[in-house]
Amino acid sequence: MKPLVIIGAGNVGGFLAYNLDLFAQPYRIIGFLDDDKQKIGRRIFGYEVLGTSDQIADFAPLGTAVAVGIASPTIRRKICEKIAAGGYDFPAFVSKNAWLSHGVSVGKGSIIYPGVSVNHETFIGDFVIMNMNCAIGHNCTISSFSTLAPGVNFAGFTYVEECVDVGIGVATRQHARIGQGAVIGGQSMVVSNIPPFTKAYGVPARVQGWLHTA
Repeated sequence: MKPLVIIGAGNVGGFLAYNLDLFAQPYRIIGFLDDDKQKIGRRIFGYEVLGTSDQIADFAPLGTAVAVGIASPTIRRKICEKIAAGGYDFPAFVSKNAWLSHGVSVGKGSIIYPGVSVNHETFIGDFVIMNMNCAIGHNCTISSFSTLAPGVNFAGFTYVEECVDVGIGVATRQHARIGQGAVIGGQSMVVSNIPPFTKAYGVPARVQGWLHTA
């Protein structure tokens, strides 16, 4: 079995560690990397935290599979950009209990939880995390590094730009667009476009503030 290193010994990494049998790929977990130095040397979710993400070359030889199990879109993007040149394999993890229509594409490094349903001609970018029981309509775009919390429901033609953080139970109207880096509060209903780098919530969702872009 191919060796696998999981970056992030938090909830997403723990999901992968406990449930690797839900995925078709035959991987053998070497351990975690985590930038919280207090975790180093501890066993978490059954595996040792070997070091920080800066030490990946010490624990993951060329060709090792790497899963980036970090919920925060911005932190996940920074980690991925830092290790992108290392020659690692970033497989997509799609649960055998998810339903993806024909005509759906999934980018590298994405993690699709059980109970997710994705309709036809939807594009899922690189390093997207889609949590339990999300329902994604046809012809949607979920751009790279975005995170969808459990129970998100997107109507057809929803367009999510990069690094968007979508809260639990959020729903959209057809053709809604959520701008880069936006944060959508849980249980919101998005009926109009949300500008980049804003925080929006409510029914209907309204912009409540602006976020730092750094």
